[in-house]
Amino acid sequence: MPFLKQLEKVLDQRLRGLFGGSAAEPGAREAIELYRDVLDQIAARASVGKRGNRVFPFDRIVIDLMAATPDRKAVLETLFEPGQMIEDVRAALTEERIAPPPDLAIDIHYPPDAAVEMRVLCEKNPRPPATPVEPMLVALTPAKLTTKSGISSAETFTLDQQQITIGRDPEVLDSVGRPIRRNDLHFPENAHEANSTVSRAHCHLRFDPVAGEWRIYDDGSSLGTSIFRSGRRIEVPAHASRGVALRAGDEIYLGQARLLFC
Repeated sequence: MPFLKQLEKVLDQRLRGLFGGSAAEPGAREAIELYRDVLDQIAARASVGKRGNRVFPFDRIVIDLMAATPDRKAVLETLFEPGQMIEDVRAALTEERIAPPPDLAIDIHYPPDAAVEMRVLCEKNPRPPATPVEPMLVALTPAKLTTKSGISSAETFTLDQQQITIGRDPEVLDSVGRPIRRNDLHFPENAHEANSTVSRAHCHLRFDPVAGEWRIYDDGSSLGTSIFRSGRRIEVPAHASRGVALRAGDEIYLGQARLLFC
């Protein structure tokens, strides 16, 4: 049985409870038609969704009804019960193959100065802006760099700061001799033949507190920075904003100088 035909019988039964077993009270039949008219108006507000299906793009319905007398209001309140109406609206929309909203609220008002018998307003409640989720930060996890090829300022260097810079010189100067960078780990140029392949400002390591990992960044070195992991070479792009994540056991090549990350 179509929903609206079945609904008519249900509405009849509601009014019989109000009028002691009879729904023939003056205005009762007209109130049922008014209820159906409201459902028709609501269904008419459907629109076509992004996937071509019909949707009801509102989640709040406000219905103003004219109730000139207490008896008239009693009839309307029996039919237009908000909780039951939500179920009826959902069923009516589904009958018309219209996707109902997941959350639906219905407000029924009886304004004393109502100029029309019935008015239906469909609204969309503004959604509060999503609260940004602060990422969980991980405490710095110390790691070590062990020099395997070349001679560095520390054969075993502990990574216990947020950022570590590596290069050939302990201090990098500009063209007029002003210091522009200090390297925490450096490879003195004449100490080993591999040291000359390390650029003055070769690379840096930074701990990512969101991912909980160390990452390596090439600072525009001449001969590049690469990683050997499980026999596979991984290039570290120069000036890349994300760098490359390091794993325990990685061998880091700075030109021909080599470090073990662990």
